[in-house]
Amino acid sequence: MKKIFITILFIFLFTQNNLFAQWVNVSNGLGNKQVYSLLNNGSVLFAGTFGYGLYMSSDNGSNWTMAGIGLNNRIVFSLTTFGGYLYAGTDLGAWKTSNNGAYWIVTSINNNSVYSMASNQTRVFAGLHNSGLFYSTGGTGWMISSLGITDIKSLAINGNFLLAGGGNNAGAHLSNNNGNNWNATSLTNKSVYALALNGSNAFAGTGSGIYRSLDSGYTWTQTSINNELIYSLAVTGNNIFAGSETNGVYFSSNNGLNWVQINDGLGNLCVYSLCIFNNYVFAGVAANSVYRRPLGELVGVSNNETINGFSLSQNYPNPFNPFTKISYSIPKQSYIVLKIFDINGREMKTLFAGMKTPGSYSVDFNGSEFSSGIYFYRIQAGDFTDVKMMMMIK
Repeated sequence: MKKIFITILFIFLFTQNNLFAQWVNVSNGLGNKQVYSLLNNGSVLFAGTFGYGLYMSSDNGSNWTMAGIGLNNRIVFSLTTFGGYLYAGTDLGAWKTSNNGAYWIVTSINNNSVYSMASNQTRVFAGLHNSGLFYSTGGTGWMISSLGITDIKSLAINGNFLLAGGGNNAGAHLSNNNGNNWNATSLTNKSVYALALNGSNAFAGTGSGIYRSLDSGYTWTQTSINNELIYSLAVTGNNIFAGSETNGVYFSSNNGLNWVQINDGLGNLCVYSLCIFNNYVFAGVAANSVYRRPLGELVGVSNNETINGFSLSQNYPNPFNPFTKISYSIPKQSYIVLKIFDINGREMKTLFAGMKTPGSYSVDFNGSEFSSGIYFYRIQAGDFTDVKMMMMIK
């Protein structure tokens, strides 16, 4: 028992020199490039660059190689997959490959910049610069869509439901019949550079901030991010990531209601592309190529602005095997660090490190990689620190 009390005291004092979790540059083989697009295809992550073609990584971005030489001088604005092919929208048309880039074929769209691409089970769509929206059932022959805008900056798709964002202040348009017919939405007089769909929730990155919709994009309201150019969006559950032109990455854990910046370690604050893959979030930036950080450091459960004080709850269940939930509450925006230690005070795992808005949160802990015994979890939030003990019995 005396050893436990000594350990608790040690943990309180232990972490002053520990590094906070942050973005890490993962550009070995990529070098210092602008990365306009990111996409995962199976176990491979792809990065489209400005003037240097397409690169690929099979180890979560740690190392990169060129995805064939067919696109080696191209600007790769957009990426999608369809019918067993990987598609690349470039400054010289839409290209495709069936073998992850070893051999590329240019489609009949071969002399326009393709800013955006998306696909569902039956069609692949290509949004062109000043030439409209095209679709194909096989990618070699293309048909022009009835969408009445020409500069297609962004696309999002969910089954037969599509959103298209236009440049030149053309706003957001939608189709609920696979692109056969289109209607304007309430988001007008804005250039829409990024779109994301998540069930009935939709998000739009514009030249003047982020808009959200609770009805799949029919009607829109502006969020608190209202004076930024937003180039990219990525969504998982209620967690939204937005890449801006000058202020890095914004993050919301409550479906876009509140936002914080998460830029620790991010070496460039112009974020062209975002991708969630293998429990990481990846950012393609205007220099230094690609950054990543674990998704588990960032995602929360809920936001609640009526919290009266800092608190750390006892994990439940306790004892546990091997899963348990750790909950905490914060009354103001704070940098949160939540870590696991063993009985000897050795740091075992970082569950979360990053900014949080006021609210109540919970984090799932999987102890399957650890042995039975007593562990401690500790939270740091500004000047507040608390430690609690938990026991795993296998």
